[in-house]
Amino acid sequence: MTAVVIEPFGFFTVESLRAGWWLTWRLVVRVAPIVAACMLVGFVLIPGAVGGFLMSIGFCAAAVWSVLLIPKLTSQWAQQRYGYPLESALKVWWGITWRGLVVSLVAAFIMAVPNVVALSFKTAYSGSVLGAAAGLVLGLLNLANIAVSILSTGWAMSCVAAEQLGGLEPIAPAAVVPTPAVSFEGEVTDPVPAPRPAPRAAAPAPSAPAAVSADGKRQCPKCGLYETERGSVIGWYCKVCGWRESRR
Repeated sequence: MTAVVIEPFGFFTVESLRAGWWLTWRLVVRVAPIVAACMLVGFVLIPGAVGGFLMSIGFCAAAVWSVLLIPKLTSQWAQQRYGYPLESALKVWWGITWRGLVVSLVAAFIMAVPNVVALSFKTAYSGSVLGAAAGLVLGLLNLANIAVSILSTGWAMSCVAAEQLGGLEPIAPAAVVPTPAVSFEGEVTDPVPAPRPAPRAAAPAPSAPAAVSADGKRQCPKCGLYETERGSVIGWYCKVCGWRESRR
């Protein structure tokens, strides 16, 4: 049986769409109130130069807040999907950002000609059926840009997770085993899904200290190799067989 490892998603896949949407809507929900408050201050409460200055400060704060949220939310996504958090917030943010910028540039280059043609027809034939069709094409192109942005975000998230967690096996949640119900007459009825208490584990026997190679890497107790690394969050783990050091 082939072991399942953590690998990047394909770009045009449902997994990329789900991951990108998972991050996008959570980011928007947290940043949108700050942007709305800035616009309210700049246009309604304090119109003028002072309001514009405060609005600019608020927009900068929202941008910084979104930069801090991207690695935090991505680490939460990796924890939920694979069972491992991500380390180094700067690397996570940069890994998602530069991939998103590259995809955006490629998409802008591909859609430049259709955008220019549709905008020209809409301007030249305003008020006609051809102009309305050109406006519809512009709307569809804008929706395509949004979809590509979400796909690129999810794909970039999977690439960053694969870079840090590559070679490990995802930790699957423990399944609940249904237990049969027994009547008073001693007959076993249909199984009823009920949680079973976990058996009390015996005290672990003292084990010999793990062997250490010349470059400071511990020997994996599962496969016997020295392809191990130590993370600040997940502890020692093996890059070959996926063994993880138990945390007590």
